[in-house]
Amino acid sequence: MIRPPLLRKGDRVAIVASAKRLQSGIDKGISLLKDWGLEIVIGDHVHDKANLFAGRDEDRLMDLQMVFDDSTIKAVFMARGGYGTTRILDQIDLTSFLNDPKWVCGFSDITALLQNLVNHGIASLHSTVPVLMGQEEHQLSDDSLWRALFEGNLYYEFESSKLNRIGHASGVVCGGNLSMICNSMGTSSEIDTEGKILFIEDVGEYYYHLDRMLVHLRRAGKFDAVKGVLIGYFTHMKDHQDSFGLSVNQIILEQLKDFDFPVAFGFRAGHEAPNLPLYFGVNAALSVDSDRVILDYKTSGQSN
Repeated sequence: MIRPPLLRKGDRVAIVASAKRLQSGIDKGISLLKDWGLEIVIGDHVHDKANLFAGRDEDRLMDLQMVFDDSTIKAVFMARGGYGTTRILDQIDLTSFLNDPKWVCGFSDITALLQNLVNHGIASLHSTVPVLMGQEEHQLSDDSLWRALFEGNLYYEFESSKLNRIGHASGVVCGGNLSMICNSMGTSSEIDTEGKILFIEDVGEYYYHLDRMLVHLRRAGKFDAVKGVLIGYFTHMKDHQDSFGLSVNQIILEQLKDFDFPVAFGFRAGHEAPNLPLYFGVNAALSVDSDRVILDYKTSGQSN
């Protein structure tokens, strides 16, 4: 697994939109990146609108391909998530990118792109995006992303939940948005969970949808060789008028009950603030004890 180089002041970075059209500005995000000492390149079609999307498929693909091929650009920030990246994912030519890798940063719909890069041997960053950056409530997300990109290490320690399953594990971190993980099955971006620490989060799903997705992963064998599971935010989840009968956490625990790997609830990443960054494709140590949880990238090596 190749870990792209760290950023330095003066580096050129790009913002492109591969998915849903912008519904809020990115000026604060741009200002923050400039404060970090970076030179910003904005994709030609970032502000386009074509139905739900940030421009036509071919235009979003053109922007992404251009920055992937440009060796002077050292990181790519996806403007937002939403939906749309998988419509162009298989048309991306990674030839130049694989020879000159750079960090790609985003979350939600961007899960498909991040996992596709990992499947090609390049680490990526599950992180906040420019439409959210530079705002007071997202400062912790921004500061942590700066540390991930400029200092090259991440260490998290937080209070343990009584729902957690105690244990210790190490392995490459993978995952992201649960809907996108399930959507990837049978495609080039299908997730490989064997020997990995799996992170999951989601937003706006019905409880029975959550159960169905977890059952899908279990039936597909995606939990069979997992080393540990990290649970992020499950935001704005909703029950059906015919109640499912279990809460979000109960649904997760029920589907994981037949496995013995450690499970940690309460990791602050996903569709809420703060959205703390995670290296995908990079080795980490997960320690789940009765009083605290530690996810440590620093002591476990840089990559698989």
